[in-house]
Amino acid sequence: MKKSRSVDWNTAISAGENARRALPRLTREFFAQGRAATTPAASPAELHAFRLAAKHFRYTLELFLPMYGPRLAERVDQVRKIQSLLGDRQDCVVLGERLKKKDGLPASLHATIEKLSADGRAIEERFRRHWHAAFDAPGEEAAWIRYLSRRPPDPRRRLHGVQAHLLSRTAPVEPRISASPPMPPEASVPPEKAKRPSAPRRAPDPEHLPIHK
Repeated sequence: MKKSRSVDWNTAISAGENARRALPRLTREFFAQGRAATTPAASPAELHAFRLAAKHFRYTLELFLPMYGPRLAERVDQVRKIQSLLGDRQDCVVLGERLKKKDGLPASLHATIEKLSADGRAIEERFRRHWHAAFDAPGEEAAWIRYLSRRPPDPRRRLHGVQAHLLSRTAPVEPRISASPPMPPEASVPPEKAKRPSAPRRAPDPEHLPIHK
């Protein structure tokens, strides 16, 4: 099975433009690999290789989730299910191969190996059903490519929109004014004593006036 290529990142253009250029190409490769893996003649090794390709494809899509949003997340979940099913299939293969290497297998282990083989075939069938339902419907590959080829919104505009939405739901906050410490009570000042009016000066007695000779 042909190995998937990685994203050729161009630093001269935006992340959105890089996504529009790389993701459709990776999608075509993924669909081609999936069709080859779902044929009845696909070997366990080919199924394992497609599992690794699905993991690589999913990780690449997840890098661009903030740009595309929930609809891309739904597509990522479909790829994740492929990865999970083929991972279970590979577990059956690995365990069966290890048991076969043991010398003098008892009859019970022979039965276990047969069961692992049957479980693996059942998982392969579930994988094929999922692929045909989620990926092989008429026009599905074209829908993927059309969706990933569109220009994703500028993440800065998306961020500004989120910030505006959050600010609109936030009640205005009144400024907090720290209370001033209470002033100590003023010391009571006793009223000034009223000055008694001075008595009018009496005119001197003429008899006691000095006589200037």
